[in-house]
Amino acid sequence: MLDSMGFSILAANHEVRSEGETIAEIDILAEKDGERYAVEVKAGRANLSSVRQAYANAQLAGMRPMLICKKASDAVHESAAQLDVSIVEFSEYHLLLEPEELESIVKTCMEEVMEQYGFLPYNVSLDDHDREVLHGLATADDFRGAAVQLEMNDDDLGRELARLSDRGVLPQRSLSFADLKRCAGSILARQELLERLDRIEALLQQRG
Repeated sequence: MLDSMGFSILAANHEVRSEGETIAEIDILAEKDGERYAVEVKAGRANLSSVRQAYANAQLAGMRPMLICKKASDAVHESAAQLDVSIVEFSEYHLLLEPEELESIVKTCMEEVMEQYGFLPYNVSLDDHDREVLHGLATADDFRGAAVQLEMNDDDLGRELARLSDRGVLPQRSLSFADLKRCAGSILARQELLERLDRIEALLQQRG
């Protein structure tokens, strides 16, 4: 983040020493336009103590103070301005997510991948017409080729895709034809596998 702001990182966990003793530790030592900054980093919200610590460490090191944090209140910003402590919030440069938000994004991405490769949904049955349309998509080189193979015009095929999407056979999201072709092929392969398993299960039950 500091790099994107034009700073050069000189050191991390920099110790300020006096008469052989460590009197302060600076999270990041940075430089910009010939001026050095003592940067204090807070993973969460900054408070007044964070501002005072950044200011004190910078004074001991003879540098300009800077505080990087996730968020700071107006009162903290006001106090920092009085002490000439620069505050940079993570949110100005990076989107930081709560665990629940990250979980939701990962789950959505996984569902999209599973849909794209035909693994979702699990419980949608296909009739002969569905199979015919999916086979046309899976074996054609492009959208127009699929329409010709299915003896449809482009609008008719578009309506078929919308119908399959509404039923949950195909993803609701817009897909490139390459992804649509892959998805259709995977759905057919999965359906064939499930039907084989059903036949095997029925046969085993008969023998049992």
